[in-house]
Amino acid sequence: MPVRIVYQLTSPMDKTIGSQEVLRRQTVLRDYAAKDNEVVAEPTATGPAAIESARDAAIVVPELIRLAPLAEERGFDAIIIGCFSDPGIDALRELLRIPVIGPGAASLHLAAQLGTRISVLTPAGRGLGRTAARMRGLGLGALLVSVRGIGLSVMELARQEPGALDKAAKAAALAVEQDQADVLVLGCMSMAFLPGICETLSERVGVPIVNPVIAALKTAEMIAGMKLAHSKIAYPLPKRQELGEGLG
Repeated sequence: MPVRIVYQLTSPMDKTIGSQEVLRRQTVLRDYAAKDNEVVAEPTATGPAAIESARDAAIVVPELIRLAPLAEERGFDAIIIGCFSDPGIDALRELLRIPVIGPGAASLHLAAQLGTRISVLTPAGRGLGRTAARMRGLGLGALLVSVRGIGLSVMELARQEPGALDKAAKAAALAVEQDQADVLVLGCMSMAFLPGICETLSERVGVPIVNPVIAALKTAEMIAGMKLAHSKIAYPLPKRQELGEGLG
């Protein structure tokens, strides 16, 4: 049975970059989606232009909390949070009865099935400590060997800065040659949406490249298709919602 998935962007991308980029990303998602499944990409109304820091990730959470229940009400079968940091994922899983998929967790768990030494490619290369803590929380801490930056901001990647693929390939080569990584994860959704990035990096460095866009999409399709959702014992409804008092 077909499933309907909303890819919830974490910025007002239609205002900051343009509606054409929202449409392009939606087209990419639909190209990778299984036949008959529906995928829509939707920007937020407010929020940072891009998630460049933990602060930015925190700022967007109230907007995600506002939008996600509306997506469930509209009949979507799963939601993907369009940021590698998976902002607000625990809160959204408490609020909703449909699957909420984080690209970061989805891609890191997939990488752990493909290799034993993971390197994460990020825009600026900061956040080794946060990435290490995140992977420990996912039970994957022992597999992280490095975080390599490609030297571009998220916004530069979103605008497809010339030379972005070459910069990513150089960082990937260092991760493999110096850090001895045997699988790489693209640690940014704007990086992951660069045309041809996985093919380019895989050809140059010869190891699996995990794209969080595709990992999240296929995870959402699988879970929704199996009629599964997150345990409400693990993610119970907030008490105020149970009592019908709303979230305000």
